[in-house]
Amino acid sequence: MAYAAESDLDAKWGAEAVTLAAWNDALVPPGRDETRVAAALTGAGAVIDGYLGRRYTLPISPSPSALALLVALNADLAMGQLCNTPATRTEIVADAEKRALAFMRDVAKGDAAIDVVTPAAFGPPLSPGEAALVRPLDEAAPHFAARDRWRGL
Repeated sequence: MAYAAESDLDAKWGAEAVTLAAWNDALVPPGRDETRVAAALTGAGAVIDGYLGRRYTLPISPSPSALALLVALNADLAMGQLCNTPATRTEIVADAEKRALAFMRDVAKGDAAIDVVTPAAFGPPLSPGEAALVRPLDEAAPHFAARDRWRGL
């Protein structure tokens, strides 16, 4: 699964750099090969899933901050796949790809983690503004929702 879209790739690397990396003279008219960009994003997502699958059940539900991280990693890996010629493969692209792969290896080993949102174990999610009482996990602990604690509210 690709975590980033083409617009995310453009935002991270710049539309001109992505166009140069995905240039195809065989297109009529010559230009950015959208199919190549989509394949690079999907391939990079598969690489990420390969590492995540060692620790998490796929597909994951990342938190918003973790999703932003996965989008950035996906964009770096996809740009690394697109830049496969000496004219486009710069040290910056190679270094970004190397750092993304190193981070994913750390995730797979357990040295780093992706913040995953787990579904509620006690039914459907609450709607905004809905009140809920939560029982402590330790049954021996006193219940905070005891009747005497609600007096005066």
